[in-house]
Amino acid sequence: MRQRILAIVGAIALVVVALVVRGIVTGSDGASGTSDAKPIVACTSDLMAVCQALADSGDIAANPPTLDLARAAIATVDNRPLDGWITWDPAPGIANLDAEAGGKTRPWSTAQALGTSPLGIATLIGIQPVLPSGCSLSPVVWDCIARAAVEEQTPVGIGTGTTAGSLARLYPLAQALVPKGGDFRDIAAADLKAIIDSPNVAQADFPNQAKTLVTQRGALDILVGPSAGLNALRGTRTAVAGGTAEAVNATVVLVSRDGANIGSVAKAATSDTTAQALRGTGVVPGTGRLAPEGRAGELYAVRDKVDS
Repeated sequence: MRQRILAIVGAIALVVVALVVRGIVTGSDGASGTSDAKPIVACTSDLMAVCQALADSGDIAANPPTLDLARAAIATVDNRPLDGWITWDPAPGIANLDAEAGGKTRPWSTAQALGTSPLGIATLIGIQPVLPSGCSLSPVVWDCIARAAVEEQTPVGIGTGTTAGSLARLYPLAQALVPKGGDFRDIAAADLKAIIDSPNVAQADFPNQAKTLVTQRGALDILVGPSAGLNALRGTRTAVAGGTAEAVNATVVLVSRDGANIGSVAKAATSDTTAQALRGTGVVPGTGRLAPEGRAGELYAVRDKVDS
């Protein structure tokens, strides 16, 4: 009997040792994760180059998933829980409002700006967009651009009005449509849809619309986007205007899933390769601050009207 007990104890000891060795080799603590596992960070479609730069440098998990605003109320992709999300401000706040509307807990917590740029416009040299009476494009007056699309059917490139990047670009035009004494909930849905429907081609994200402006004459008369990205179009038959008294910024942010620690990712986002990817999206790396908290609610109302 004594030998049998010793044999059982010895077998248990061997199993424990094996588990300890396995933990040392794999970095596992016995839970589902590993201590050296890279954070899983997703990007919106038009910012995937930023995620890919972080993945190539080994700062986040390989094959970063795409997460667009429509699915961001649940911080998972293909049943993979996310640690973070790189998107346009204030998309995380809009996603949190979506979660609350569905009776779920807010998935996103702390955010920080990775880069920003004031919004401006670009037009084709030699083509004068049709504007309402008394309006010009220098300096940029957002009310004039909104009215040009609504009243004159001038083709304005602004995106679909439902994605993170498009809502960031649409904000100053929507703000111009707020009736006196009202708020964003009082904007006429028909006016927002007139802006979205104004181009002769389907709305798209900023990088694609920048190509459209230059290559498809007549498709867009005015392109709204981050000024740093618009400046890259100089010399391609385009004129760029920005720097208004009512400046509104488009800002790329890194936000963590509630409870996740992605401090290492934020630090890695300052590296040369990631900074280059950020510049490619039209922002200046390492600059910017978060939009006022109320903007998420304002753009939540805008998106709902576009979708209605």
